Amino acid sequence: NLPFQKVEHQVSTLDAQPSGPEGGIIVMVTGALLVDEEKHPMSYTQVFQLRPDGAGSYFVFNDIFKLIYATG
Repeated sequence: NLPFQKVEHQVSTLDAQPSGPEGGIIVMVTGALLVDEEKHPMSYTQVFQLRPDGAGSYFVFNDIFKLIYATG
């Protein structure tokens, strides 16, 4: 179980481009997460690769998610 009840995503940037000859897409997202009633958002970046499943949809082939902690 996770120690929080609610997470709000605030997307700042979203970039996508074709990935490979099979028609995949690589996506990069940056933004902030607000957890429960926290007043200070946590920054994050996420990169994921979508691949076609052969039936007209996509599936997540790779996914990297990183919280960026403020220092100081």
